[in-house]
Amino acid sequence: MRGSLALHAGVLWVGTETEHARVQSYDLDGAPLEAAFEVLGEDGGPASAEGLAVDADHRVWVADGVGKRLVGYSLVGAPLARVEAARTGTRDARGVLARCVDVATRGVEDEQVLYVASGGTRRHALQALPLGPGRYTESLRPAGEQDGRFHDLRGLALGDAGREVWACEAGRARLQVFRDHDFHRAVAPVLGAARFEPNAVAVCADGRLVVAQGGAASALLLLAPGGRLLRVLAEGGGEPGRVLDPGDVVVQPGAADRDTRVVVIDRDGLRVQVFNLEGRCWGAFVGEAFLSDATDLA
Repeated sequence: MRGSLALHAGVLWVGTETEHARVQSYDLDGAPLEAAFEVLGEDGGPASAEGLAVDADHRVWVADGVGKRLVGYSLVGAPLARVEAARTGTRDARGVLARCVDVATRGVEDEQVLYVASGGTRRHALQALPLGPGRYTESLRPAGEQDGRFHDLRGLALGDAGREVWACEAGRARLQVFRDHDFHRAVAPVLGAARFEPNAVAVCADGRLVVAQGGAASALLLLAPGGRLLRVLAEGGGEPGRVLDPGDVVVQPGAADRDTRVVVIDRDGLRVQVFNLEGRCWGAFVGEAFLSDATDLA
């Protein structure tokens, strides 16, 4: 597990896994808040928190890849809702959840929709799960092809007030963009000799993209809406101000690039760092501690 993040109403939610999967809340200065809970499987068995999302009703949705399910928790960890495979078995079909790697949510009440990504090579790896009555699960078509396959989906993000779904397809070195559930376009940045391997993406208000690039060419990238590389916010490495196979990224808008917070989790979920869109590193969470002196480390 690479670690997972969600940002809602100024609260940062961090999903990690050591002995057990755990979700902890923080303020944006890195101080831990009271809301925290463990994610447990059936009968207290193993579970994971591979993706997080927080909805308007303050439910924390956890993508449990081990349990192949989505679970909605209260802010203090009480299970409130659960979405599991609509059909039994492991076959690749609409309504079947494989190993869930991320979740996103939009809408409220009867209009709420959960988007879930499953890993592996699957036709039905990206699905829209409406929570209102009388609505059915949709399976988004990879590249708009009825018989296509997604290859190693890793992260999801919403853009354009929830109308767009951005999916990180690491196996094909691209981002797939869906608008109103229809395939819209693919974004495949050129990074010189490095292969594009997106683990996660965050969409800024102006359409720019912050991408957590994994693998041997680990980095934190700022891209134009069409995929052109604008800036390397952090190069690869385990040192402060660098990133090592980052697993997730979220963005807190600011008045300018220097004021915008970019939060990224790396080192197998053991570290959370805060940057701005100019590439300045403001500090890092290390376990329960937050280390920051607002020093430019990038």
